Amino acid sequence: MFLIINHYKKNINYFIVASLFIILFDLLIINSPLFIENDQLLTIGISLDFVVVLPLLLYFFFFRKQNITIISALPFALVGYLGLVLIIPATGQETLEVIKYILIPLEIMLVLYQLRKIFQAVLTSRRSRLTNAHPIETLRESLGTSFKHSTFASLIAHELSVFYYAVLSWRKKPYLRTGFTSFSYHTESNWLITILLLSKILLIEGAVAHILLMQWSHIAAWVLTFGNVYIIITMIADYRATRLNPILLSENEMRVQYGLQMIAYVDSHNVESVSLISNKTLTKEQLKTSFTPIATEPNVHIQLKNSVTVIRMFGKRQIVDNIYLFLDKPREFQLECHSFMDKHTQE
Repeated sequence: MFLIINHYKKNINYFIVASLFIILFDLLIINSPLFIENDQLLTIGISLDFVVVLPLLLYFFFFRKQNITIISALPFALVGYLGLVLIIPATGQETLEVIKYILIPLEIMLVLYQLRKIFQAVLTSRRSRLTNAHPIETLRESLGTSFKHSTFASLIAHELSVFYYAVLSWRKKPYLRTGFTSFSYHTESNWLITILLLSKILLIEGAVAHILLMQWSHIAAWVLTFGNVYIIITMIADYRATRLNPILLSENEMRVQYGLQMIAYVDSHNVESVSLISNKTLTKEQLKTSFTPIATEPNVHIQLKNSVTVIRMFGKRQIVDNIYLFLDKPREFQLECHSFMDKHTQE
């Protein structure tokens, strides 16, 4: 694991150095008398650096190592084009029009292609939904099949799950499975009160900030407002997910989904201990390998024998060996876990 992280950091350094060298060299050319004399030819050359060379470097140092297709670097070509619009003098802007008419249709085709794959994944998830299958999990599996890059698939699944829980879940019943005991964690939690308070702050102070930012930039004001609305919708979706996804426990498996904040499947044989806690403070090092709920004081600690990979918000994956939860009935959960652990010990 250390070697992989170290190699990843080296790739970051290589990419930054190579990119800065290319950008600084192009800026020197733009600000030199040579550009004035050969503006069209040099504009084409600099455009190739920003639209082709830099995205290819990104693919070579990052995407290629993760088996991601080269087409995934295309959106960064658009970012390069936007950079060209800012740095190329007025004499070379006319030449950029040709690049725009080539690049934008390609970007539109890429977006339509990705939307088509997402739509196909949604249809596949609906057709293949089995008894007791979770709709979001089925969707995540379908997206994982359509998109080889699991991080992107997890991110799309997260955004679709936000929409599902915030808009489509109001008549749904809690997700239960035959042979599993369920444990809720939303009734006694203060998460709903926290969401209401934060939503109030975001709405009132966000409106004031919007008015103030409008004096400087309309775009910045609306970006802030849409960001606040997105945060509120995400918090509502997270609370709905806490109501509809209790912790499920069986003799062989534990399904731990804590709203949108985390989901993991834990083999019951992999549980080292389950203890009741209060006022537990974790160090920065412990937080790196632990899950703990947002803005809620945990009352249960699950110690694992071996680390497992959990899916966090926005599709982020984390390797953890400690899971901290807040449960409405922590004592009952502990007793149920111990009964299964005792059976495994006897076996």
